[in-house]
Amino acid sequence: MKYRIFITAATLILAAMILTVTVSAQDVSKLKYPDLNKLEIPEVEKITLDNGIRLYLLEDKSLPVFRVSSRINCGDHLEPLDKVGLASICGTVMRTGGTSKWTGDEIDEMLEAIGGSVETSISTLSANARVNVLSDQAELGLEVLSQILRTPVFDEDKIELAKVQERSVISRRNDDPQGIAFREYVKLIYGSESPYARHPEYATINAVERQDLIDFHGSYFKPQNVQMAIWGDFDREELLKLMNTYFGDWKMEGDPVPAPPTVDYKFESGVYYINKPDVNQSNIVLGHVGGLTTDPDYAERIVMNNILGGGFGSRLFNQVRSKEGLAYAVFGVYTSNISYPGVFYNFVSTKSETSVKAIREIIKQIKSMQVDIPTEDEMRIGKDGYLNSFVFNFDTKAEVVNRLMNYDFYGLPDDFLSQEKERVEQVTPEGVLEASKKNLRPDALKILVVGKGEDFEMPLDQAGLGAVTSIDIAIPSGEEKKELAVTEENLAKGAEILGNGITAAGGLDNFKKISSISMKGTLTLTMPQGEIPLQIEEQKVLPDKTRTVINAFGQTMYDISDGTTGWKTNQMTGEVVAKTEEELVEASKEERRNLIKLFQNSDSPDFKAVFAGVGTEGGISVNQVAIIDEAGETICTISFNAQTSELISMSYWGETPMGEGSLVQVYGNFTETAGVKIPLSLTTNMDGKKVMNLSISQYDINAEIPATAFEKP
Repeated sequence: MKYRIFITAATLILAAMILTVTVSAQDVSKLKYPDLNKLEIPEVEKITLDNGIRLYLLEDKSLPVFRVSSRINCGDHLEPLDKVGLASICGTVMRTGGTSKWTGDEIDEMLEAIGGSVETSISTLSANARVNVLSDQAELGLEVLSQILRTPVFDEDKIELAKVQERSVISRRNDDPQGIAFREYVKLIYGSESPYARHPEYATINAVERQDLIDFHGSYFKPQNVQMAIWGDFDREELLKLMNTYFGDWKMEGDPVPAPPTVDYKFESGVYYINKPDVNQSNIVLGHVGGLTTDPDYAERIVMNNILGGGFGSRLFNQVRSKEGLAYAVFGVYTSNISYPGVFYNFVSTKSETSVKAIREIIKQIKSMQVDIPTEDEMRIGKDGYLNSFVFNFDTKAEVVNRLMNYDFYGLPDDFLSQEKERVEQVTPEGVLEASKKNLRPDALKILVVGKGEDFEMPLDQAGLGAVTSIDIAIPSGEEKKELAVTEENLAKGAEILGNGITAAGGLDNFKKISSISMKGTLTLTMPQGEIPLQIEEQKVLPDKTRTVINAFGQTMYDISDGTTGWKTNQMTGEVVAKTEEELVEASKEERRNLIKLFQNSDSPDFKAVFAGVGTEGGISVNQVAIIDEAGETICTISFNAQTSELISMSYWGETPMGEGSLVQVYGNFTETAGVKIPLSLTTNMDGKKVMNLSISQYDINAEIPATAFEKP
């Protein structure tokens, strides 16, 4: 009986639980919630100093911290086209390069000692400077900020370090297919030379000089161009005294800052393709120009955007991802800016074999926004996505005061965001439909596809989407091409100098006897944080088999080529992976500069030695010989001692861990082995500064190397 009672009771409890879950599942959408508490937005005090600096003050005694966010009216839209990157470097070196009172390193030490920070940067439409210190260090924070904004010295070494960092970013910019897609898409919208889409190249970074930074700073860093949002634990009167001490004598002067350029956009359809043969999925972006935050139907666009592609429950998510199963990721965004129009873009990441189908389905959903009026559920999703997150616009004092500063700059009312919320609440399905008809142009989409075209279910130009334009994303070299006079006289003189150099190094016959090379040594990288020694071993079987093994920080890294295929260590995962076709081509170009092979093939018609002039290196007079290939491209330039014909250096444009640049490889510590003189020390300088040194401890010629050395590890 006990068991029966227990079972019956358990059954009743289970039934009640099932009933509760069922009822909850059925009624959850009908639950009623009380109105949210009214937002209490703190008051921000606005003060304009005599010299034009505008202050936005918000006291907050809850924590003993003092914070400043400065906005300076300038931006990289003001830099010349041939020096793109100037503003970014300026924004970095203002802080790192020191001031008239302290070096950058001294500022680092002071701030580290108090657990504070002062940072600067320059973006497209503004420069920014931020201070974060404890409240009892407010004066030091303001003094450092004053020094950085008013009297930066732009130290040459810090400028070069910033350039190295910029070059490093350039060298890696084609690693991420999704990043490529978004980068090239905004060029299609704004134009490749527009400040809203352009990006630095090696040549534009190399063109930036210290005087450019001084001039840029001097033109725009004026008190009337400065706004400061200040919040935290401070006393108002004491703060104003400090502002007068460190900024009061900063004189208002200079011309007005030019306005950012307008956007002249034409609604024209187009299909654009970027070949990325090393991927198995396509990254696709399609859309057109967006709008302004101040447009009358901005609120309707917010709801429209959430319904079309805002996330879970959106039409793109439901149809492209869930129903059709076409996407790893899919979303759509209609962005708006205050001073220039944003972009409307829809993104999908799909397997290569469904690229065209995914594009067609997205276009179908864009068109549906102009035909199918939003349902009640869609309106709820469209509004809730905005309204439920509205409170997070006020969850920190920083957001409140910085937003007000930004609105003030653009002449928007302080309650602009609250007005926007009220308009979103009033949006109707008919309003969304009307906004879709007005703002979406499915007939004039720019479609960009990054992927492996040979794996698409059909060629893009046969998909009925329009004519296809291929985009070349190769990174332009920053090398300045020098005119080389290829005359009979210079060819004869170049061949003579090269021949004398080979003779001085052991003679052509001895070099031709070399079939394999094996060496060990230490490769020391000169990085911003100091010198980093790496152990390196290399084996070569001429003409085209190479195995390089580097041991760094307990990790073994491989770089192997057997002439037709190759492998390398992925530095992110540590896995040995096959080299891409592009990497094999680059390795082949690098191998053309192998000194042994150049000397061996000095009598080959595959390249020519051209006299390139005389010069001085390390106090030694040298003769220079340019080695050019059949296409007339310069492979490298070799310098020989003008008196003894001994090898001095090789110069070329190449890549290092610090980015690309003009490289000079200086040879030293020669030793004779197998009848030829081999340099055991190779120091590489980039743009005049040492970036690495190879010190060889063991060098063997014609040692037996097993064939398995060039197989995948």
